[in-house]
Amino acid sequence: MPGGNIVECDLEITDGIISGFEPEVSAGKEIDAKGAFVLPGIVDIHTHGIGHNSTSDGNLKDYAEFEAKKGATAFVPTFFAPPATIAEQMRRHRRETDELGLLPQVVGFRLESPYLDHAGGGLSGDTTEINRNITEMLLDAGGGHIKIWDISPDLPGAADEVAYISSKNIICSIAHTFATIEQARAAVDSGARLVTHLFDTFQSPPHVKGGVYPVALTDYLLVEDRVTCEIIGDGTHVDPILVEKTFRCKTDARTVFVTDSNLGAGLAPDRYTLPGGWGDVMIAGPNDGVRLVDRDMGLSGSALTPIDSFRNAIQLFGKDMGTASSVCSETPAKLLGLNKGRIEKGMDGDIIILGPELDLKYTISGGSVIFKA
Repeated sequence: MPGGNIVECDLEITDGIISGFEPEVSAGKEIDAKGAFVLPGIVDIHTHGIGHNSTSDGNLKDYAEFEAKKGATAFVPTFFAPPATIAEQMRRHRRETDELGLLPQVVGFRLESPYLDHAGGGLSGDTTEINRNITEMLLDAGGGHIKIWDISPDLPGAADEVAYISSKNIICSIAHTFATIEQARAAVDSGARLVTHLFDTFQSPPHVKGGVYPVALTDYLLVEDRVTCEIIGDGTHVDPILVEKTFRCKTDARTVFVTDSNLGAGLAPDRYTLPGGWGDVMIAGPNDGVRLVDRDMGLSGSALTPIDSFRNAIQLFGKDMGTASSVCSETPAKLLGLNKGRIEKGMDGDIIILGPELDLKYTISGGSVIFKA
């Protein structure tokens, strides 16, 4: 319920919209959730792959089914590739889904590349200098479905491009950067409103002047009220102390838990051969990441799924259920301007039902069951 309160009542969904809460309602179709928790569906705004599906090689129908099995009622497929490849991937997904109309879970696209200072876990060939012709080509390929666009503020022309992309009602996110605080502030002044996986692919300056603590870009972003910060909440990508620091600075109103999931996320612990040139990987669990066997078990991405992210907020980082729901559902939904993320009259009927041990029982999108355990 609003404010994170837990109440015992019946919830009614009519024509895909939450229509009321009563001590008892009668309906044509009922789900007995007595003893369970009914929560807003999870909104995952940063995901590259899940299971054996990826945004680059797979199809979004299978992707959406796996996301539903893991509690997501809305997600944003995220692309990391050279510009021409991203363009073709977006066009293909648009064709296969009738402009996303066949998959209401897919609420838009996200471009993590190409405008990055450094690729991080990606390939250097996936990045390029800012070029308005490339921007226009990608906007055209996205067909109006691009919702988030990552950009490094230290690239030449970054502030102007942030202003231009933001004018298209696209959220610009500060990412993969060694920018100065002045460069980052210029991007925020130009409209940037999100920070991509805070602490990951950001560099802290060395201590100078006899050990005086230097101010880092992440320090500025934590106190900049105009931006929301993403966290990969597995305890591996970001230490729990830094997660707590983020909560104390940004609160749950400006903190979003993302999976940043890659191929292999959600698979049972084992060794796998994944497509797309990934080769052999080891999955030890959702919080250990996807590890490359032939590269000294190096971390190649996140193995989180949406429901893992929600559980971690409670079990790993010590937050209450309302806060966990906020960072996994309400805050990302508000960021994207979605009518989701809260259980209130008039909101979309996107909910999950969890057992007492936070095991997923149902995922419901627009009042329709899309996963049942």
